[in-house]
Amino acid sequence: MSYTVFENIENIGILTLSRYQKRNAINLEFMNELYQIILNIKNMDIKALLVKSTGNVFCSGGDIDYFATLDSKEKAISMSYAMHCLLNEIENLEVPTIACINGSAVGGGAEFIMAFDIRFLESDSFIQFKEIQMGVTTGWGGTYRLVNIVGKSKALELLLSAKPIYAQEALKIGLINNYFDKEVIFEETFKFCKTFAQEDLNLIKPIKTLVKHSVEKTNNEAMAQERDVFSQTWMLGKRQSIMEKFVKRKK
Repeated sequence: MSYTVFENIENIGILTLSRYQKRNAINLEFMNELYQIILNIKNMDIKALLVKSTGNVFCSGGDIDYFATLDSKEKAISMSYAMHCLLNEIENLEVPTIACINGSAVGGGAEFIMAFDIRFLESDSFIQFKEIQMGVTTGWGGTYRLVNIVGKSKALELLLSAKPIYAQEALKIGLINNYFDKEVIFEETFKFCKTFAQEDLNLIKPIKTLVKHSVEKTNNEAMAQERDVFSQTWMLGKRQSIMEKFVKRKK
């Protein structure tokens, strides 16, 4: 049984979570399938990865039937480690990753979307870190990523309250980049991807690299990396062509 559908449309990889009968809850098979897809994507010449879902829920987190079998600390650690590996692979993809959250993302589903570079939310949906209501902390990297996205104080508030975060608030605190009505969210997300998908992959990848590493490096380290990457993109050809056209217009 397959839980996903992958398509390459105009050099944009579109991954659809398709376990709507279970609210796109993630069990071990789903986890392994996603991991294999992400490994395959690393070898594709796509310009972006867009992830959406079927049904009314983007992802409801962990499958309770599967979680009920994790009856020891060791099994819980193993599952958590597997999800850390999966979400780290998504986060570390060289191309931009965009979550088209066309339904609510709850619990582990909220942690799942944190691994994406850019998040667009359906206007009537919400994000909810409800782990405390289940008697646990986040286990899929959610606390670390949430703190880095919204800050320590706001992250603690959201994790302790377990309140649904609707589109306007999510945008205000920087949890999402924008929100759209259900009828147009995929079209708007795909349109965004197309704004840069015509560019050279050797330009898209270093832009993501610079952004990602900017939060990990000191000022001097980041400036040194930027000089190096900039000098490489300087010779790609697009810059020369634009400058030649500009010079000709001036003559």
